[in-house]
Amino acid sequence: MLQQANNKQEQKISPKPADHYLVGIGASAGGLEAIHKLFDHFPGNSSFSFVIIQHLSPDHKSLMAELLSKHTSMQVQEAEDHAFTRPNCVYVLPSGKQLSLQNGRLRLTEKPRNREPNFAVDAFFESLAIDRGPYAIGIVLSGTGTDGSKGVRAIKQAGGLVVVQDPESAKFDGMPRSAIDTGSVDFVLPPDQIPHEIMEYTRRTPLVRNIIQNGKQQDDPDNEEKILNEILDLVCTHTQVNFSHYKKPTLNRRIQKRMQTLKLESLQEYLDYLHANPAEIKVLCQEFFINVTSFFRDPDAFQLLEEKVIPKILASKEEGELTKVWIAACSTGEEAYSLAILFQEAFHKLGRQPDVKLFATDVDQQALQKASKGTYLPAPSRNTYQKSACSVSFSRRAINTR
Repeated sequence: MLQQANNKQEQKISPKPADHYLVGIGASAGGLEAIHKLFDHFPGNSSFSFVIIQHLSPDHKSLMAELLSKHTSMQVQEAEDHAFTRPNCVYVLPSGKQLSLQNGRLRLTEKPRNREPNFAVDAFFESLAIDRGPYAIGIVLSGTGTDGSKGVRAIKQAGGLVVVQDPESAKFDGMPRSAIDTGSVDFVLPPDQIPHEIMEYTRRTPLVRNIIQNGKQQDDPDNEEKILNEILDLVCTHTQVNFSHYKKPTLNRRIQKRMQTLKLESLQEYLDYLHANPAEIKVLCQEFFINVTSFFRDPDAFQLLEEKVIPKILASKEEGELTKVWIAACSTGEEAYSLAILFQEAFHKLGRQPDVKLFATDVDQQALQKASKGTYLPAPSRNTYQKSACSVSFSRRAINTR
């Protein structure tokens, strides 16, 4: 069964050194107009490179490069396999291809010819997050469907920037709304306002002098550490969530993101803002949450559960005796439902009716709301997740199963 699940280990975010920001742009139906408006307002000397992933028919040559050249002074060309990206260049996806980023190089592969939904934006965004980490920028424009939603979560988890077209300005709002629903979006703007925000973001966090370098704070480390601890104490007091054991570089990137949004220059300014605006404390708390999860996330662990642990548990139970399972830190629920699937299949092998309840808890209320809905995007290795007959309940509080 696990061979059908996701056997690919989660890739560790390890951004490569880069001398320019790379902006990934995802679009589908109605996206051409939004792309033109976007580049009408991007300066030709930004020193960024851009990669446009648009859903295209594999049977027709793309005219994107020719059409976009009329809206920017930057060089526009179709992406080539193994090519390094260069500043002030725009790369467009050729027809019939899929594009990813690997060790700073563009990688082209043939797009499978099937009727499955197109997730080319997700594929590129996820590779962008792995390759560029906090220097990744993703933009989701007009389009139908949900492509891009998994990718923006990956960019957010890597510490990058995510901008989505305001659904009210999009010809087709499916992709923008789906991306917004992930809770991983920094700005929601019409296309003509996106360039300004991205330029401001990179001005405040330039590649050559990021607030975090090799995991160490710059500019009076002792004072910065003191202010950071005050911020964490404030969050803990108001939310009862203690982030003091989180990795410091992660915390600093999340705080820096909020400072950029609020256009604040220093940690002290941000601390003062938190005292004056208590609502921002909950916003920051939500920013700290990192919901990294997926179905059957750790294949070895789930294989052990499937082959040894769950059969042993059920063997110790009389038929009709209820089994209770607690999943702590369940995030958005994928791993809890994975366990439910394993228990259901184990009961089926024994010829018994499922008689198990799974309790899943997490401190992130937004993640629990998504988990409770039990609705997930298709995954490359498992197209659909059947709803388990097992009972799964989600709660913010720890539970007592006695």
